[in-house]
Amino acid sequence: MKKIFIKIFLVFFLTNLSGCKSSEKIVTAESLYLEAFELLQDKDYMLSAEAFEKIDNEFPYTKWAIKGQTMSAYANYRLREYDKVIQLADDFIKLHSNSEYAPYMLYMKGLGYYNKIPSIERAQDFTKEASLAFRELVARYRESQFSLDAKEKINFIDEHLAGAKLSTARHQIYSQNYVGAIKHLNEAITLFHYTKQTPEAYYRLAEIYFRIGMKDQSKTISEYLQKKFPKNYWSKESLKFISPKPNLLTENAS
Repeated sequence: MKKIFIKIFLVFFLTNLSGCKSSEKIVTAESLYLEAFELLQDKDYMLSAEAFEKIDNEFPYTKWAIKGQTMSAYANYRLREYDKVIQLADDFIKLHSNSEYAPYMLYMKGLGYYNKIPSIERAQDFTKEASLAFRELVARYRESQFSLDAKEKINFIDEHLAGAKLSTARHQIYSQNYVGAIKHLNEAITLFHYTKQTPEAYYRLAEIYFRIGMKDQSKTISEYLQKKFPKNYWSKESLKFISPKPNLLTENAS
């Protein structure tokens, strides 16, 4: 993460800066930008964010105003003001969709949501928004330096979303809401079949079918697990649905 932001400074925001050599203090968009950037270097992120936004207020439609908007997003990110980051990124993308900084702001939007991702037991609205932002970044700006990190975060997000589906399904199995559990398990398998959660999703399906007396279906799923994931823990656990113990049907979901 730090390497990416270092590149941002070097490639995006430290280019075309000329020092103010005049002894007269003339306020320009460039001078305001330099002052704001000094505050950022001093890690005064709050004042820095305000100073960068001031450029857009006093010198709108200039290149410094556009740069200031992107740097304000970064300063707010360092303040962990993720809602503000998302707002700034959304506004920027709407107004400057063709800007060279659009990939960065889309990345910042994704990071804003990414840092609001809750535990798997809670609603995953922020997780889904992070996924959408990062996927849009990868699709539209495949060659961007931010796409590589976005892809890594997408992998985590997909595992997280699949885990949330399984968490809900496990709770529903415990509550004997088998219809709801089957729905969530099928969604996990269909949408996130490439994640590490897939073997357990199949195991839970086999478990449900065994519990409701559909032992042939349970056996078929278990055999598929043996074939598809032969060394996986859940494949080994599912052997009991192929050659069950007499009291297995009465066991609680783990």
